[in-house]
Amino acid sequence: MKNIVKVLSLVMVVALGLGSCNKDKVDYSTGTNGTDMENKGYLVLGGMDVSVLEDTENIDSTTRGEGVDINNFDVVITNAAGEAVMSFKYGERPTEPIALDGGIYKLTIVSDTMVGAEWERPVYGAESEVIITRKQRTEVNDIVCKLRNIKVSVSYAADIKAQLDPEYTTMTIALEGNSLEYGINEERGGYFAPKAEENTLQLTFKCRYVDGDKDIVMTNEISGVKAAQWRKINVVVQHAADGTTNIGINCDTWTYDEEILFDTAAYLFEEVLVDDTDMPVINFEGHDMEQPFELTDEMFDADGNFKKNINVDVTAKAPIKSIVVKASSDNAEFTAAYDDVMPLECDICDGTVSNTFLKLMGYPTDAKGALTTRLKFGAQADMLRTYEGTHSFEIMVEDENGGKTTATLTIKYGQNVAPSIVWVGYDIDKRQTYVSGMTCDLVVKSVLTIADFRVKIISNTLTPEELSSVGLAAEFSLVNDTEYFESLGGLGFPTGDAVYGKSEVNLSITNFLSILSMLGAGDHDFEMSVTDMEGNVTTKTVMFRFN
Repeated sequence: MKNIVKVLSLVMVVALGLGSCNKDKVDYSTGTNGTDMENKGYLVLGGMDVSVLEDTENIDSTTRGEGVDINNFDVVITNAAGEAVMSFKYGERPTEPIALDGGIYKLTIVSDTMVGAEWERPVYGAESEVIITRKQRTEVNDIVCKLRNIKVSVSYAADIKAQLDPEYTTMTIALEGNSLEYGINEERGGYFAPKAEENTLQLTFKCRYVDGDKDIVMTNEISGVKAAQWRKINVVVQHAADGTTNIGINCDTWTYDEEILFDTAAYLFEEVLVDDTDMPVINFEGHDMEQPFELTDEMFDADGNFKKNINVDVTAKAPIKSIVVKASSDNAEFTAAYDDVMPLECDICDGTVSNTFLKLMGYPTDAKGALTTRLKFGAQADMLRTYEGTHSFEIMVEDENGGKTTATLTIKYGQNVAPSIVWVGYDIDKRQTYVSGMTCDLVVKSVLTIADFRVKIISNTLTPEELSSVGLAAEFSLVNDTEYFESLGGLGFPTGDAVYGKSEVNLSITNFLSILSMLGAGDHDFEMSVTDMEGNVTTKTVMFRFN
């Protein structure tokens, strides 16, 4: 065993000596507390400007709305593991750059702690993801805080209000066990903490007519309620065609940055609010519409033909009146190419676009008046593949009865794709028997650039103690473990800035193979794990057998 260490030490000395002839030794400076500042990046918040959308009024950080003091908002910085690394008040935010380890962080701003249900207690907030790059400054500029809870108000039409006894009339709104009781003259807004992306409000309406002696109790629910919405419930008299009247409600839905339409009229006696079953249905064949579709090169054959389908089916109970497709992308070149064929927002039923172009894009030419139709986005696969990025298609369908449904198809290409590790000339997934002159040249690619590159040496001959005696470890990071950089460089491993933030790294461990060949028979593996800037990880193992 001592001979193994001697041989390895000798080769290491030669390799390191040769490697040091052509490069200067890197000086990794440290901070006053011994912190390695070489691996730090800087978050700059001095120019951050926070504004709040309060009841559709945008209040910036220099003007204070009644009850809204942005300086008192809490700011929390958390790392990728969800651990808080720093917190402070917005008005006391650091003016100097904040030193952080390279990686992905979340910046959260919130005005207050949210409770289950409370009168006049809006909570505003925002979240922003920031990527800290070693030795680089990352600036956070404009952030808009929106309502994080759900606002509900109740009002009464004048004609029904005059008929009801205020002493016996209440509307109770509940969400997951938290409730507020609205009297007939209640003008305050109630704020509810959402429990999920979409929530259901439970309504209990109790009333008694003036000069009546019978209590009326009615219940119902409003589904699909989301954070940042203001649900305005209005109790009205519903007049039927036969001359009878019932108590009903209208419910308008507002967001804090725009008004959205909500088809609402309902009869509480019939316990019906919005009947979503009558709305058109938009379905992504074989996939969840809420999840992005990852377009990859493997989906195309050798001639570039798309082998998969991206079919969106539309089904309606009444004839289709319009289908508006609104295309957008974070890649301006894609939107420009799309706009060369047809408008970025277009009703494919209105006849303004030629059938030739509709067919070219995979859109139906006979959707108007039909009950079912299909949009074949696979026809655009080649164009989607040409322009890397996230491409979105908002699909808005309306039938002749006024039913409306909106859904968004998101297609990604070249983003959030895990890194790749290729052994040039060999199948990396198979154990290779070493022969003299054999090379091990690796190409590592990462669309989102490399955040970390770890190597683990697994050998039945080289123990961790033996590796340590020659300045190596059984497991190390080519990005962060600076104490091994000089030894690794002599063996052909790139380190530090030659790896971090790169989209492609060429790595050769051929020198290491010549060392291993001197140690006799045995198996030696190199487990390599590459992590990109969004936390996607690829692990491959280079496996050798020496006879």
